[in-house]
Amino acid sequence: MTFLKNLKQLIFYSFFISLSAFADNKVTLIIGYGDHNSAPYAIEKTEQLSGGIIKDIATELAGELDITVTFVKTPRKRTERDIENNTIHLVLISNSNWLANSDKLQWSETIFIEKDVMVIRADNTNQYQQLIDFSGMIIGTIRGYTYPNLQPYFDKKHFVRYDVSNLNVNFLRLELGRIDALIDANILINYQLKQSDNSQLFKVLPLNINQQNIQAALSPNAPITLSQFNQALKKLKDQGVIAAILKKYHLDE
Repeated sequence: MTFLKNLKQLIFYSFFISLSAFADNKVTLIIGYGDHNSAPYAIEKTEQLSGGIIKDIATELAGELDITVTFVKTPRKRTERDIENNTIHLVLISNSNWLANSDKLQWSETIFIEKDVMVIRADNTNQYQQLIDFSGMIIGTIRGYTYPNLQPYFDKKHFVRYDVSNLNVNFLRLELGRIDALIDANILINYQLKQSDNSQLFKVLPLNINQQNIQAALSPNAPITLSQFNQALKKLKDQGVIAAILKKYHLDE
């Protein structure tokens, strides 16, 4: 009897240990980001993603989907290849117009809207009311990015495109007078100026150059479906979670 009792207890505990192990064996979603994701999209500490919009939204999505997420730093030029061959499963800050292989990927509903704006030095007293007013100027841009509304002006040499790797470099070049203006996303510019000790040196122009829907690009072989992603995203938007994350970085102002 004692043997049978011990055997039953062993089976009982083994069953619940197995259930616990099964519960901990969650799906892992690999999310790519890179240096092209300036703060507050990605904030690093000792070469690790420690905060920012990408991490915050991904963490909330993981909770809704009951999955784990991991982050892999990926150069922008490798993003298309890595997401197509399943090295990474998801790029959270993207747009179907930005990737050459967009037709091979799955695209989420809009996460939020991003606007491109121009910044000049505060001591520049010229008036800029339309794009032609920038004629002859050197515009700081980000390597690999497209600017649909500016491209015709670049093509006709009305003003010059000067590519760098990220927004920080463009602000430095603008401060030094190496470029005449810079263009980037309002989200990145607002955050950069709020963190800067010399924000008074710059002026954001009230021109909406372009705007784009920020979407997530999902690998066709990802461990979650596009429908699951969109359902979780909709819930977070309806509950105000996405808006709260943007507000956390003072982007509602």
